Amino acid sequence: MTARLHKSMPLLALLLSVLAACSAPDSGTDAAAAPETVVVSLLLFEEQEPGIEPYPVRILVGIDYLRIDDDQDDGDFVLLNRNTGSIHSVSHENRNILVINKQPLAMSIPADLSLRYEALPDNDAPTIDGIQPQQYRYYANDELCYEAVVVPGLMQDTVAGLIEYEMLLAGQQAGSLENTPAQFRTPCYLARYIFAPARHMRQGLPVQEWDAAGNRRLLLRLVADESVPSSLFELPQEYASFSINRSTGDAE
Repeated sequence: MTARLHKSMPLLALLLSVLAACSAPDSGTDAAAAPETVVVSLLLFEEQEPGIEPYPVRILVGIDYLRIDDDQDDGDFVLLNRNTGSIHSVSHENRNILVINKQPLAMSIPADLSLRYEALPDNDAPTIDGIQPQQYRYYANDELCYEAVVVPGLMQDTVAGLIEYEMLLAGQQAGSLENTPAQFRTPCYLARYIFAPARHMRQGLPVQEWDAAGNRRLLLRLVADESVPSSLFELPQEYASFSINRSTGDAE
């Protein structure tokens, strides 16, 4: 029998830990008493790439901003300004900020790129907030690109922020596609990073993702209302900023 879930990521333990995080009240949240804080959704993932040790990725999703970091308030981070559609990558070591400005994704899906997904029902999986998680496989031209477990309908505003970030990156990728070596422009690359970014997120909040190359992402903690310092969404004013030329991929 083919296992439906990645062996290194037991779904039962995962869902129980996420469910506990969703259900537990956040006693530290008091935005009215602490005006220097902001309430956001917090997602803490463990990610792994081939050949390296797992590492944490924290995503904070607010109304105006989305921040991605390594679960350290004072570390490097990526900040999406949801009002302007610009992405800022902050490097404290280099004291600079790479800016990716919003670009329209004007390209349509090529006629020779076929996308489909396959559901793998599992009615025995524990529910999260009363919702049954669903597992899917995502294909491009019949090539299996990746698999994911998602929770349909859970924290939809948060998911919308995650999709927004992926779509903005896709606009940049599309603009520099001609500079991407041909051997890397596989059907799965085109689907996942340009023409169908975050397609699993459109089906629900992702709690688990993996592919055959050894890339993995596991949701460890989920808090719907977390109070964090508002300074986490501020850019260092003294750092130099530079942007990427969309047509060439070069820094300006």
